[in-house]
Amino acid sequence: MDTARRVFSGARTGQTIVANVYRPHVRPHADGARRVTLLLTHANGFHKELWEPTLQRLFAHRSGRWTIEEAIALDGYNHGDSAVANRASIAGETYTPWFLAARDILAVLSQLGGGRGKRAVVGIGHSWGASSLLLAELLSPLSFAGIIATDPVLHTKPTGHAEVAAITLKRRTEWASESAAREYFAGHPFFGAWDPRIRDLYVAHGLEASGPGAATRILKCRPENEAAVYRGALYASPFAANNLWRIQCPTAFLTGETSHLAPPQHIADIIGDITDCTHMPEAEFYSVS
Repeated sequence: MDTARRVFSGARTGQTIVANVYRPHVRPHADGARRVTLLLTHANGFHKELWEPTLQRLFAHRSGRWTIEEAIALDGYNHGDSAVANRASIAGETYTPWFLAARDILAVLSQLGGGRGKRAVVGIGHSWGASSLLLAELLSPLSFAGIIATDPVLHTKPTGHAEVAAITLKRRTEWASESAAREYFAGHPFFGAWDPRIRDLYVAHGLEASGPGAATRILKCRPENEAAVYRGALYASPFAANNLWRIQCPTAFLTGETSHLAPPQHIADIIGDITDCTHMPEAEFYSVS
């Protein structure tokens, strides 16, 4: 697939959202197929390039019902390349209301010329990114032609993830070289269990040089920014969870069997009032994929 960089204006003056635009090498011709754009959002602490293995599979898929024109993966304003661009404004950040991410998504949609019956955009999000897509749709109904929410964080009561935020602030942030970082993450109890393709992408695009020409690598998303996002779930996550019935676009929920943040039964319990909704736990998903 072909990849290009694009920079969007964020919802707040002076902030930018850095994105990768992916297009298939060969666009299959399908008479009558609906042409769609994918908009992808990542989990807290992750970045846009982690979607690339998924996009390769999607671009290889052939359907007579729809054709993917392009896929646009965003870095949240304090993650990945967006964090690098916005470093001055996010330094010292302690609290990130998730509504900010939702507003940035709507700002990007506006610049794409999408939403409300214009360009057909399907949102695909993971964890915090999935919750942000749902919030964006609640703030501006029918902005999306559809949403696929993977393990969305949807608490029905306020929570600030204080324990997770405290652990995050203790994360290691710096390595002597990229190879040293790769070795560290390969042996880590959490990252070591990842698909090697995802782990390699995490290191290749989630770290930056600590200074001009320096070999030392440091996380683009600093622990304080990641912790700020965890704290930002406080009111935004319950707002999304308790207003899902307002969502008007077709919505699909994918949940991991052992997910702590999005247990399948919890998701099943809160999505029943969405007009056009499907729910597929991980076991079912892999049985048909």
